[in-house]
Amino acid sequence: MIPLSSNSSPATSEGTSLKQVRNAFSVDLEEYFQVEAFSDCIEKTEWDKFPPRSEEQTKRTLELLEAFQVRGTFFVLGWLAERNNDLIRKIHDAGHEIASHGFAHKMISRMTPKEFQLDIRKSKEILEGITNCEVRGYRAPTFSIVEKTSWVYKILLEEGYRYSSSVFPVWHDRYGWPEFGNDPRKMASNGNGDIWEVPMTVGSVGPFKIPFGGGGYLRLYPLFLTRALFRNQRKKGRAAMLYMHPWELDTEQPQIKAPLVRRLRHYMGIRNMEKKLVSLLQSVEFGTVGQYLEDRIDGGSAPQRFKE
Repeated sequence: MIPLSSNSSPATSEGTSLKQVRNAFSVDLEEYFQVEAFSDCIEKTEWDKFPPRSEEQTKRTLELLEAFQVRGTFFVLGWLAERNNDLIRKIHDAGHEIASHGFAHKMISRMTPKEFQLDIRKSKEILEGITNCEVRGYRAPTFSIVEKTSWVYKILLEEGYRYSSSVFPVWHDRYGWPEFGNDPRKMASNGNGDIWEVPMTVGSVGPFKIPFGGGGYLRLYPLFLTRALFRNQRKKGRAAMLYMHPWELDTEQPQIKAPLVRRLRHYMGIRNMEKKLVSLLQSVEFGTVGQYLEDRIDGGSAPQRFKE
């Protein structure tokens, strides 16, 4: 376990601070057995048979964020929230933004519009019932908003959401909308307002576009590369999105029987994940996804609904 200390100098190895630009810190809160890599191995009807482990690692995540005075956004799976009200209240009471990760962790490409509407409605109702606060943000399981599933934005807006952070502007075998770009984009409007998409971050090394800042990319990339990509964004005056899952801190989680490639995707890099997070929390300025959107729309003149 990495000691908690926020007194270290917030500087890169080159002596240049990565702070000055407010990036977004986001957490996808789900159990280790609910990830897409294991979806073919574990039926949703079997989820209650697995020992839950999210609470301990979420509390550790909260300790890390508190040590560095960071407030982030937790995209919470409704299924988990329904079974752990107290944990969601703890996150909310610590000053973090609560947003929706849907209810059943089902990729949008596998849902009809009606199924999607019911899924996000149920999740929102559960989270708002626990926190007594409006839930404005949504993140699709496995970043499954792609061009062919962009029909979701009108439904999200109808259900009272005001932003999504669900697009990864890269090509991937499970997700990706390469043409979307790095900037937030207004996706739909109605008489009640707008809904924006806040995409994940893609950096560059020479001519190559490189996704970074979270999940397997953060676990597998060497720390110096991740720091360099954050630094390059800062030099351009641009912010970045960091995302993580509490199970990525859990070095003792049960081993799921799954094909080798899927197990490698899930377990590789977990041992060093906390060390990498501490380094970034020491040196990079973070806020919520709502704040990130506020900063980036019209140079900070975002609608009042995005302000904390």
